[in-house]
Amino acid sequence: MSEDAPTNDRPARRRHARKHHPGWRLLLLAVSTVLAAAAFWAGFTFQGTYANANGEPTEVIVATWMRDNKMGPLVAKLEDVYYTYVSTPDVGGTPTLSADVTAEDAAGLDPEDLEPSALPSPTTGAATGATTGATAGATTGAAPSPSLTPVVAHLDPPPPITSPVPNPEPQEGIWQPVGSKVAGVPAMYVARVRADNIHTSYYASVLWIDTLLADAMYIPGYEEPGGPNPFNGALPKDLWPIVLANFNGGFRLEDSMGGYYYGGEMVKPLVDGKASTVVYKDGSIKVGKWGRDLKMTDDIQAVRQNLSLIVDKGESKVSSPTDNVVWGATTDKESLAWRAGIGQLADGSIIYVGSPFLSADGLANTLVGAGAQQAMVLDMNNWWTAGFYFRHKKNGSLLCRKLDPSIPEGCDRFLYPYKRDSFQFLANAPLSP
Repeated sequence: MSEDAPTNDRPARRRHARKHHPGWRLLLLAVSTVLAAAAFWAGFTFQGTYANANGEPTEVIVATWMRDNKMGPLVAKLEDVYYTYVSTPDVGGTPTLSADVTAEDAAGLDPEDLEPSALPSPTTGAATGATTGATAGATTGAAPSPSLTPVVAHLDPPPPITSPVPNPEPQEGIWQPVGSKVAGVPAMYVARVRADNIHTSYYASVLWIDTLLADAMYIPGYEEPGGPNPFNGALPKDLWPIVLANFNGGFRLEDSMGGYYYGGEMVKPLVDGKASTVVYKDGSIKVGKWGRDLKMTDDIQAVRQNLSLIVDKGESKVSSPTDNVVWGATTDKESLAWRAGIGQLADGSIIYVGSPFLSADGLANTLVGAGAQQAMVLDMNNWWTAGFYFRHKKNGSLLCRKLDPSIPEGCDRFLYPYKRDSFQFLANAPLSP
């Protein structure tokens, strides 16, 4: 006889349906929508920045996009971390870069370019036109013999720069003529020197320009600093045959703590007391403090302001080696970065410093060592700090040299349309290789 299977007489539990509150669903939907919209906006705006990158590396493109979208303070912090923990300079050592620039300057020249040739009279200097701010050759005299010193007004390069290290490398701090000559006279010299006695593996490269043989021209970028843009950020091609040198301008206008004037338009009001570089319609140039050394006159073509003077009356205005943040929001404490500055000597000549692994203190000391009486900080960081000079071959072709060989990419960026501003220097008398 079989037994009946046991039965469970307990009542079945009722499963309660989980209640979903409509508010949570709406919140989740709203967050998802915002994130999707943010991703679309980021992709759309970044595409525009990328398309307008001028060959910039990815990290520069990203930093530019962030600054364009009001994330400058975050970029500054990220770059500070980069310079503090990633791109750290060596301590001690000797430079791998040579202080002798002879080979760099002669690269690409043919033997006939190095042969002396009869020089035209400096009275026939090529005028560059009032619209460019450059002038014709202003010195008179007979055509000189190639074997004699040309009769043309010019300036002498400053004394050698004293190295901060006890045993300088060969040619360290010595001014060496570079680029094409103007009326038979070297119009530019380069010197390389250590900026401090700690990071001795690196040189600061310094370019000196004779302002009696070269006229200055300011080219606004097609994005920065804004305002009139008559050249689309490029040096007009009809001026390429007389270009001697060009280098980067100042910070983005919103970060400059100063104003900007160009071609009769006050793009942003000028600020008394700020460092200013003024380019005049006749091609002359001055660096000084606005309201004290410089004021608005009818003969001004451009005024570019950037922070305060880093050198004033021949003295560094950097209060201590850790005073970096005053001279560029990117760096803090003792981090070293690509930095640049323009200075003016007592005789009116111009110097430009543009190199990696420079502190604000090192930049200022190098400018002072080269003889600057007043100096203004220019743009900083990898890519934005860039200086170039040129040799013109007898066949008319143009050879470009980087002031520091580690400047990224090619060295013709300021000849072609470019988003940032540049200072250009043009020969005001006939050139020879």
